[in-house]
Amino acid sequence: MEEANLAHRTYAWAVGDHVDTSGNEAHQLRTRLIGGLRTSGAVRSAAVEAAMLAVPRHRFLPEATLRAAYADDVYVTKRDRHGDAVSSASQPSIVAEMLEQLDVRPGHRVLEIGAGTGYNAALLDALVGLEGQVTTVDIDADTVRRARTALDDLGCHRVRVVQGDGELGHPDGAPYDRVIVTVGTWDLPPAWWEQLADGGRLVAPLSIRGCEHSVAFAYVDGVLRSRSIVGCGFMPMRGLGSHEGQDVELSEGRILTFHAEGEVDAEGVRGVLDGSGSTVWTTVRLKVNEDASQLSLWLACAFAGYGRMSAPFGDHGLQRLLMRWANPAVVEDRDFAYVVSRKVGEGNEIGVRGHGPSGAALAVRVAEQVRVWDRVCRDGVSLQIAAHRVDADRPAAPKARFTVPKRHTRLAIRVAPVADTL
Repeated sequence: MEEANLAHRTYAWAVGDHVDTSGNEAHQLRTRLIGGLRTSGAVRSAAVEAAMLAVPRHRFLPEATLRAAYADDVYVTKRDRHGDAVSSASQPSIVAEMLEQLDVRPGHRVLEIGAGTGYNAALLDALVGLEGQVTTVDIDADTVRRARTALDDLGCHRVRVVQGDGELGHPDGAPYDRVIVTVGTWDLPPAWWEQLADGGRLVAPLSIRGCEHSVAFAYVDGVLRSRSIVGCGFMPMRGLGSHEGQDVELSEGRILTFHAEGEVDAEGVRGVLDGSGSTVWTTVRLKVNEDASQLSLWLACAFAGYGRMSAPFGDHGLQRLLMRWANPAVVEDRDFAYVVSRKVGEGNEIGVRGHGPSGAALAVRVAEQVRVWDRVCRDGVSLQIAAHRVDADRPAAPKARFTVPKRHTRLAIRVAPVADTL
């Protein structure tokens, strides 16, 4: 704790009187929030804790109540003419998790793709200190103006806020020690590789067949190799890096939606849940609140028709979904299978429910992959990703269990001990 106090005092000295250390309600709510993130494990280092205690999130959300500003929840700041969210302040727990993944050190040069409210850039500014430099890029002019204003009002004048397409990065500040992406991305474009210093780190919410994870990559000898993988959900990138997705309503009477990449043929399962189905139970169990992101990633790699299923109003149907917002699901022609769960003892047993003409057979195949994951990808091992540039003419790793092609990159995914660095 003394280390955290020292880091907090150092940051206050570095950026001046915009640090809110008073005993008012905002400070109390912020302290409570960060304490909860520390308890949950989202905040693990003294540096990230000190930065999040020092930077007042509510100053970046003037339209929000204090309680909303310090809730561990996403806050939408801009919608398009259809009412869809296009900019937001990310949930503090994923903000903290990604900063821990990024491992920013004093003196680092950091590029952020997606300015948002400017809050994350202020946290990065706290972490890099006086000798470092933070550049944040956003395609939206309103977002850039908002972030610039909030950062200036707080005294973070050293942060550079640039309007531009995040796909292209910002070459004027390269090479960067760290690159962090705060919008959902389908690929890892060439500019990010070229602007990242060798030995640097890239953290990005990478979509693999609609399954999104924040992946911390270390860049060594022309290859990006994962160091940690955390489940997440972000608004998709716009501009050159955008990638077409689709939403299919699975029922006429309930709001249950399948979200998949544009290449997936999913129209055949529109309304499929209104018909009969069957469930296969796997005997595979998860502890209460156990992270299921590795299972999601496994199924995404195993099935080309993978996508995520959402039940925003908690209407799960006959069986309880494993996840409310990003539940694993697979489509093949007119058949649909999705992961469900039931309470067994102190945990949850995973099952797969199938619908459609051959939905029962598809459910059996998905259930078998759940069992394979349980046998080979638990107890100290996990999926790890090596990203290779397509134009680098590098073959995929021979031991890769799965290979996922992208436009600019090829992902070689294998099972390895958690401590292994690929």
